[in-house]
Amino acid sequence: MSVYHGKLIELIDIETNAEQSFLRVKLSFEQDTELIWKVTNNTAESLKEITTSDQHYKHRLSFYSSWDPIRKCYVSFLTRTYRDQSDKVYFACSEEYVKALHEIKLIQKTEDIENIACLSFNQLESVELEQAPKQDVSKPKKYKHKMTWAAVALVGIISTILFGYSSQALKNLSDEKPTANAETTNSELNTKQDIKRKHPITSSTEVTPSEQSKSSIPSVELIDALTYSIPEGSVALTFDDGPSKFSKEIVDILDDFQVGGTFFFIGQNVKKHPIYVKYVNSEGFSIGTHSTNHVHVSSLSYEQQENELIQTIQLIEDITNEEVDLFRPPYGDMNQLTIDLINEHQGKMVLWNNDPKDWKSNDPKDIVSSVQGTKTSGSIILLHESEAVIEALPQIIKYLQSKGLQIVNLT
Repeated sequence: MSVYHGKLIELIDIETNAEQSFLRVKLSFEQDTELIWKVTNNTAESLKEITTSDQHYKHRLSFYSSWDPIRKCYVSFLTRTYRDQSDKVYFACSEEYVKALHEIKLIQKTEDIENIACLSFNQLESVELEQAPKQDVSKPKKYKHKMTWAAVALVGIISTILFGYSSQALKNLSDEKPTANAETTNSELNTKQDIKRKHPITSSTEVTPSEQSKSSIPSVELIDALTYSIPEGSVALTFDDGPSKFSKEIVDILDDFQVGGTFFFIGQNVKKHPIYVKYVNSEGFSIGTHSTNHVHVSSLSYEQQENELIQTIQLIEDITNEEVDLFRPPYGDMNQLTIDLINEHQGKMVLWNNDPKDWKSNDPKDIVSSVQGTKTSGSIILLHESEAVIEALPQIIKYLQSKGLQIVNLT
């Protein structure tokens, strides 16, 4: 197993000239070491597009990389941190950059850096860089990149890895929408559902936000890297193994009752049904990943687990243009590598404490009875996208509401 989980790479500055570009980085491993990293101009420009010169921001380069078959290039990401908020931003990079990342992963001690051709702490090379003509980079976006090559004060090794992206942290949760009356009749509910089910989503359907998504669905923000339950008085309905032909009907039922829901999508299904991903997102519900291939991740290496996680994150983020930080391992199977992975990517792993075992029964009554026979306050209920769950869901929601529980999104 490679020993790079304790390494951190902070991006300090980016410099380009006509023939070559350079990153000034700080590698935290055993000690803090400032390095000069030769990169291609294209990689440097990609990084300039997503960084800011504001000194309050920190930029940490990830060791993750993958081949993007759509853009036909390698991609990696950096974590951009401002105070207690952070966001993850992907960028295109060269094959040379990817190889260098891999070499940095494998070093056992700081002295090994000398064996990596593109890295240097040669002071003469630093002086030559300072004297090289600097390229004036005009930014069409709000971030204008202008950093200095002056020496920076060393800071302590980062000890706290942030677990929440800024897009989630800035979400306005103040206007909670009232829950529907638990006395909604079956005929009223069926009428609403019949209207919606007569209009399935197709690839040409224009997906627009509903009134539900325009207001704030009740939400619980998860703090810990690993979560089994939520505060008393709330309950979370979670749906695994989508997106599928059942996704829209589940969303429509949640909309009818004006309650929250969280969906954990499998990467292979995201490729098949991107329109349902867009629909779930447009209605204001939370989306997390459920791996790419629904495998037992504990049997995989760190790098294989990382691919299972990141590939699906990229697929979903490309569709929704929103960050994804929730992850549920298939079968609840995980190990220490999985926890390390979630920490590295500043994610949140969501398990459950209430399992109606809907996958064992095709009878909606059994699913409802199972929920009614358990403690539901503070629970995360595990469900799967199926016809039986669709039929059971209205009764489950009405039961939870009759107990005075707030049915929430997980964020």
